Amino acid sequence: MDALTDILNTLRLSSSLYFRTELTAPWGLEVPAKGKVARFHIVIRGQCWLQINGQTEGAFMSNGDLVIIPHGAAHTIADQCATEIRPLAEVLDDVSYVGSGPLIYGGGGAGCCLVCGEFAFNELECHPLLENLPAKLTVSGDSSYNTQWLDSAIGFIAHEAASMQPGANAIIDRLSEIILVQVVRATLDCAAEKIPFLSAFTDPRINQTLSAIHGDPAHKWSVEKLGKVACMSRSAFSNRFTELVHMTPLQYVIFVRVQKASRLLIDTNMSLISIAESVGYQSEAAFSEAFKKQFKLRPGEYRRSHSRLVA
Repeated sequence: MDALTDILNTLRLSSSLYFRTELTAPWGLEVPAKGKVARFHIVIRGQCWLQINGQTEGAFMSNGDLVIIPHGAAHTIADQCATEIRPLAEVLDDVSYVGSGPLIYGGGGAGCCLVCGEFAFNELECHPLLENLPAKLTVSGDSSYNTQWLDSAIGFIAHEAASMQPGANAIIDRLSEIILVQVVRATLDCAAEKIPFLSAFTDPRINQTLSAIHGDPAHKWSVEKLGKVACMSRSAFSNRFTELVHMTPLQYVIFVRVQKASRLLIDTNMSLISIAESVGYQSEAAFSEAFKKQFKLRPGEYRRSHSRLVA
């Protein structure tokens, strides 16, 4: 299994459709900040302006454009930069929106149709893949990358959002998750500078070692063994890996082991020693120490804390 797939499977993002909009100018919405989510907006028809709080430049969006705001930052979206902005909750209350069907709002002018939603992450999860995503991920509707996959996906989402037949939300959720992966790929392909951690996936040799670690985290990895996987000398491999991943190779091995263990604590009733052995630890004490260093909780505490979050 490749490393990026395994990371996303471990994080287990959950997506949800907010709503489809039918907005007519003038209109302006303020979306509040929300932790541990990545919000997205897809322009199905029309155009709008998006401004993320704390960012100096806004983004003009038109047919087929997609923007993902990975860190849940507050932002505004409107037909024009100068349009008066109203809090989203206030607008939803004014139009008596109950969560089904399109959100219809505005002054009756030029129309804009959006599909809006979010990807949620476990409140206890902390991963460099998520932490190092830029403040905004965009794919233009007229980009060459977009023509390969996004048009079809957006068209399908638009159709499902308009019809809302049984199972539509499940289809939209799965397509949205695919779009997130593809947008991360597009970001890496187009990045002018190295992005901490994410750029490791674009280096074939380092990416190969990441996949080896994720494929068998319990293996007795050493820097020498990983260097051989990458077909590099020990020192050259260690330097390159640390430069891109921002962890040493063995720090990353421990990180992956603990991430894997966190899912087993949540998803299974396995004993702590069984989980420890399955990810490469021969003693529960060593496993507990490594786990607490990463999650600030001991394995049993983590299991109980997550149960409370789910409840």
